[in-house]
Amino acid sequence: MSTGSGLFEASQDTSSSGSGSGAGEAPAETGYEFNGYVRGDVFVGKEQHANHAEMKAAYSELSLKLKVKKDKLGDAYAEPRFRYGLQGNAQGLIVDLREAYANLYAGPLDLRLGKQIVVWGRADALNPTSNITPVDFRIHSPIEDDRRVGNVGARAFLNFSPFRLEGVWMPLYEATELPPLPLPDRAVLGDSTYPRPRIENGTEGARLHLELPAVEMSASYVYGYAPLPGLTLLEYRDLGSTLTAEAVITRAAYNQQVVGFDFATTLGDWLGVRGEAAYRDPVHFREKVYAPNPDVQYVLGLDHTFGDVSVIAQYIGRYVFNYTKYPAFNPDTSLLGRFSDPAAVDPTLFAVLRSKNQILFSQLAQQQHMASLRLEWLTLHQTLSASALAFVNFTTQEWLLFPKIGYSLTDNLSATVGAEIYEGPTNTLFGVIRSELSAGYAELRMSF
Repeated sequence: MSTGSGLFEASQDTSSSGSGSGAGEAPAETGYEFNGYVRGDVFVGKEQHANHAEMKAAYSELSLKLKVKKDKLGDAYAEPRFRYGLQGNAQGLIVDLREAYANLYAGPLDLRLGKQIVVWGRADALNPTSNITPVDFRIHSPIEDDRRVGNVGARAFLNFSPFRLEGVWMPLYEATELPPLPLPDRAVLGDSTYPRPRIENGTEGARLHLELPAVEMSASYVYGYAPLPGLTLLEYRDLGSTLTAEAVITRAAYNQQVVGFDFATTLGDWLGVRGEAAYRDPVHFREKVYAPNPDVQYVLGLDHTFGDVSVIAQYIGRYVFNYTKYPAFNPDTSLLGRFSDPAAVDPTLFAVLRSKNQILFSQLAQQQHMASLRLEWLTLHQTLSASALAFVNFTTQEWLLFPKIGYSLTDNLSATVGAEIYEGPTNTLFGVIRSELSAGYAELRMSF
């Protein structure tokens, strides 16, 4: 799993997953568009350490989408969502302003300001170059895109065909969320340590696009705090005796720079070829237990449509520099012992934290070989769809499977059933989160 992007990043290269319009697309007419949906979802999975089922999520959601157009000068988009029910460990009413931004079109310059979702890369499911938008993997939804989290910032394009120069600035830090990793005995998770809202703590990125009829490609650079934080020691807390203490662990963000490249083309007008690669260089990684080692991640994929069946197959690789393997520890084992000085630093605890962070950052081996496969079949005049996303890490023996069947009962009413299945050895990320996230689900949605 990438620290900047999730395993579920779609292969689209758009400026907004919410509106579906890019910053380089001028509005076609004056006026406004208003639509949205109402849906009900139920997710059922296995209870951890038990052989019976439990509710993972059960909620109703209302989404309102408003797009305002004004001649050729600009437009605006907003999507608030209102969800009530159970989502993971949270229950009640949640109001989420997913995106809300305004676009300005001034000759060759397109400018977007506001809360927005920025997705980079052309690979499917996993985008090594996408290190701006955080992801909330705790969200239970049949739509992979729903896990992305918008952030307030600016995005601009300078258009001089066939080139486009893109710039992004995100002044506020938003973190990628995961189910918590188990901690050793007498260690607790405290408040997170994230960058303060200062100018110097923002994330900046630039991307140069080349768009030709036969090929599209881009080179990118990002500098700033990585969306997925690591784990480190915040303090030792005295438990009332000079001989005992507990460790307070915090989620801490680290600074990084990422250099990336991606492309997409076709061979013989029938076989799509896509590729993406990124080199990640955490700043002062040797001094930070909560930062990963530098690594390079690369994806090469092929896609083709056989009548009503679409196929995307990809090879995914990762190589970690300056690699050291830290052994896994039993989370039920007490590693803190007794301290004559409660403020003393226990090197064993730091070894545990490095081991946990290797799981978080998908750096359990120096070189990893992975693959993904996405299938989609449309039939019955495109009213019935059957799809599946499969991913396997041959090195760590982790895998996931997302099968889904959807049927359009009417033009506005649809029903979906499916499953999200994670599996892996105990001391791997999928092995840790499988009991929290694996579930079967059903959804009924009415669009308007």
